[in-house]
Amino acid sequence: MSARTAFVIGARGFVGAHVARALVATGWRVVAFGPAMEADRLADLGEAVTDVTGSIADAAALRAALADSGAEVVVSLAAFVSGSGGLARAGEDDAERAFAINVLGLRNTFEAARAAGLRRVIWASSTTLYGPAGHYAGPVDEDAPPRPQLTYGLTKAMAELLSDHERDRHGTEAVAVRLPLVFGPGLWYRGAAAAFLDLLAAARPGARHVLRGPEAPVDLMYAPDAGAAFATLCAHPGPLAGRYNVNGFTATYPQLCTLLRHLVPGFDAVFEPAEPPVVYPLIRTDRIARDTGFAPRFDAEAALADHLRSLEAP
Repeated sequence: MSARTAFVIGARGFVGAHVARALVATGWRVVAFGPAMEADRLADLGEAVTDVTGSIADAAALRAALADSGAEVVVSLAAFVSGSGGLARAGEDDAERAFAINVLGLRNTFEAARAAGLRRVIWASSTTLYGPAGHYAGPVDEDAPPRPQLTYGLTKAMAELLSDHERDRHGTEAVAVRLPLVFGPGLWYRGAAAAFLDLLAAARPGARHVLRGPEAPVDLMYAPDAGAAFATLCAHPGPLAGRYNVNGFTATYPQLCTLLRHLVPGFDAVFEPAEPPVVYPLIRTDRIARDTGFAPRFDAEAALADHLRSLEAP
């Protein structure tokens, strides 16, 4: 029996590479569509991944690539990023390009999927579409109203409206996956999660490192768990909702410092309070657990320990 095929837009990006790996590990063949990248994060997967260079801003090229792929599901991790400043910074620096990729690019994706006769499109949204935590009472579910403060979150809120429209008008099973702050191996841009990678890179006996961030708890997801969430949704045999919050674990920055001091004896991990531009509400993930049975594999300690091991690998 031949492997099922997933058309993964942005498969060679940070989260996309983990999605591709999770799909291949569960028996899928991946057609990786996206711009050329300096680092090939999927080279070891060999013939399980077919590479197609292109941009979702090019509607004709996307339609042709998807029609030729033989895929049965589309996964999009596409998001505008410029330089090494991260997704939020890129949106603030070039809003026009952010809307072109994050919103209009998703429209191109839906149109290409319909032309290819594909019903299921799973794409990466973000919990940054929620507003500051003070606007909400307690952890929020998928029905809490968006109140984005940054351009990146605004593009995701608009993309979710487009996704709802696609479901309602065309019957596409369009599924928005609201990711929290994701960190892990392969993160190359200097977004909010870069502070964790700096901390982990510095973790050795006798060293000292200061982690600056909010004192309030934050939702975090280790990148392999993010990949597994998408793979679970791709393979789910039943109907899927229009949006899912996903999360790995909730922790405070001081707790992460304490865990690293435990994992690396002699490492002096120090926390200093520093408020970010927006403190987001914590999220509830009951819906994806109920609908698909997905549960993250990595808690805070396991994620930190696994990342430390990845730094030691040749």
